[in-house]
Amino acid sequence: MKNLRALQGILQDSSFPSFLMLVLLVFVNAIIQPGFFSFQVFRMNFMTFTPLILVSLAQATVILVGAVDLSLGAGISLVTVVMASLMKDSVFSIITVTLIGFCLALFLSLFNGFFFGYFGPPSLIMTFATSTIWFGISLLIMPTPGGYIPAAYYGIYSKTVAGFLPVPVIVLFVAVGFCLLLGRLKAFRHLYAVGGSERAARASGINVTATKIFGFLVSGVFVALAALCVVGQTATGDARSGQGFTLNSVAAAVIGGFAFSGGKGNYAGAIIGGIILGLLTNIIYFANITSFYQEFMKGVIIIVALLFGALPRLRRELSRR
Repeated sequence: MKNLRALQGILQDSSFPSFLMLVLLVFVNAIIQPGFFSFQVFRMNFMTFTPLILVSLAQATVILVGAVDLSLGAGISLVTVVMASLMKDSVFSIITVTLIGFCLALFLSLFNGFFFGYFGPPSLIMTFATSTIWFGISLLIMPTPGGYIPAAYYGIYSKTVAGFLPVPVIVLFVAVGFCLLLGRLKAFRHLYAVGGSERAARASGINVTATKIFGFLVSGVFVALAALCVVGQTATGDARSGQGFTLNSVAAAVIGGFAFSGGKGNYAGAIIGGIILGLLTNIIYFANITSFYQEFMKGVIIIVALLFGALPRLRRELSRR
């Protein structure tokens, strides 16, 4: 009986459809990508996937509280530009500028959280506005890609620890550990309450404003990690380096089982959603689809994935009727 209930819990989990999609895409990638299960391909894939997975976690946190952040990509771009403008070869410079980049990402998220929490504007409009501000500042600092990132910094991102553990995977372990820590906090559980019903959360004594700000702050931690990884991956500053992350992070979160209405989803789903989008990119590339059709095909596949993820909800609604 307990085993049956456990199985039912797994099947009803919001991230289960995305897990099935992940298994299918791994199978397809194994067929079309040479040496897919080799260590070298594994390392290269996670060097590429890790920033998107982290941004997906950031977006998922904001969605939990009933918002959407369209400024995540522009924030990453601004961090890369600032770091590439300031970083020098010395160890002191590398550590100091890395901390500056991390704190800048937190500040940008707190800025959004403060205005969303205290003044309550629609998150889509507010974060779209701040995204243009971040992008404008990035262009002002660095109109064309450039700057300087020392090899001592970007070389770390491509290394392995103990000969078998790629640094990007270690970053993901840190992010997962942070997720597990968050799950123990009452403030994190308040995110679900506020996203599920702000009125009910307020009636139960939850500080809704502080909870919204906390959600954006947590999101900022994941954005900061993603930005540091992007700098390590690209070894340059670019005002457009983060453009592709914003909408992909929304898609990854929704594919992973998060509801736009808020209050629903778990971080495992967001991680799976990020990996799914990474695998989709691999499939499009190794299937030799021309660049003209790549974005079209990616959009079609994402829509199919979203519909696949919506099947359990539609089934529950039909059963109620």
